Amino acid sequence: MRNSVLSTTLLASVTIAAAAVSAQSAIEQLKTYTQPAPATGKAGGPNAAAPAAPRNGEATGFPDIAGLRIGMPLREAFTLLQSAHPAVKLGMYPLDIPGIDKPVLEGFSYGWETLAAHPERVIVDVTPPPNQQVVWKVRRYLAQQQIYRANALASLREKYGKEMATTPAVADDQHISDMWWVFDEQGHPAKLPNPGPSWPSADLKLAECGQKLIYGNDPGSSWFAPNNLEGQLKNLDLAEWCMSSGIALHAYIGPGDIVRMLNVDMFQLPLAIRSASAEMKFVNELAKRQQQQQIDKAKQAKPKL
Repeated sequence: MRNSVLSTTLLASVTIAAAAVSAQSAIEQLKTYTQPAPATGKAGGPNAAAPAAPRNGEATGFPDIAGLRIGMPLREAFTLLQSAHPAVKLGMYPLDIPGIDKPVLEGFSYGWETLAAHPERVIVDVTPPPNQQVVWKVRRYLAQQQIYRANALASLREKYGKEMATTPAVADDQHISDMWWVFDEQGHPAKLPNPGPSWPSADLKLAECGQKLIYGNDPGSSWFAPNNLEGQLKNLDLAEWCMSSGIALHAYIGPGDIVRMLNVDMFQLPLAIRSASAEMKFVNELAKRQQQQQIDKAKQAKPKL
């Protein structure tokens, strides 16, 4: 379920674009929305910043989910997922940002084209301009599976290493429902969050982080819509663990000896917050410039008395 946080500012008219252009291939559609941002903005707007170089490890240091990695450029990630499912048009979630002539993607998905149950669904969330658009969150949902539990756990550990936290916090393999791995910004294993008043164990804090900056489990959250983002950023505590260090991979394993549901997701919250802050700075500078232009124009006008 999506929510909107509305604010009465110069940005109130910004809305989420409704749908991707039809009658084109997914790759052709992507050209309409992908980065880099245009070199020139709308009339009176500042030039969009050149794509920023990824910080160390953002594109290459992290493990993958179905080949998708944190920090992977938008076009590369989109092409990878589309190539894996060439017969299906990926879902696309465009976003309007003032000062950028064409909508940009805030995410794309596979398996959400119908409401019917689907054995695999993937959601890829990307950061907004003016910084380079890169993947900050990947979610993969597998349903209708028939996997022996021991095989599912063994495969996860073979690919991602021994888990650092579980739900329940103390559990044997028969009762584990969630597994967690925590990373630093270079993709190296990092320390778990310390227990706090609201989370007696690390897995509870990590689960809280996993729901940040999105609205439920549906694709196309609209969190980066400027009229939503302005209020959200003001209310964030950037020193809080999720915002400063929330980089993790999570796996959910369904109950029973035969696992029918297996979900894997990964997120990089500090990367998303940096990009959101850059977006808001870009939009606010545009608003200030447009306001100054209106003032300058008004100064030239003289009343007819």
